[in-house]
Amino acid sequence: MNSINCIVVDDEELARSLLITYIDKLEILNLVGEAENPLEALSIMKEKQVDLLFLDIQMPEIKGTDFAKMLGSKTKVIFTTAYSHYALEGYELNA
Repeated sequence: MNSINCIVVDDEELARSLLITYIDKLEILNLVGEAENPLEALSIMKEKQVDLLFLDIQMPEIKGTDFAKMLGSKTKVIFTTAYSHYALEGYELNA
C-alpha cells in the first residue's frame, strides 16, 4: 500500500499538534512537515512531495482557501476549520 505524504498547515500550535496526533495513528499517512502559514508550507512543498494538505482557513497573511486556489488540483486539500460557512467554498475547490 502506498503512503500519502501530508503536511499540516495551521497558525495555532495546539491545532497542529492535535492533527499530527491523529495522523500518526494512520499507517497510510506519512507526515512530511508542518507549517504555521501557507508560505512555510510552500517551502516544504518545494523540497518534499506532498500529496495532501490538512489546511486551516483563517490564517494571517494568506487564507487557506486562497492558498488552495494557488495550488490548483495537484495537491489534495482537507480544510480543518471550525467555521461551517466555508463549506460551500471548500466544495467548489474540490476539498
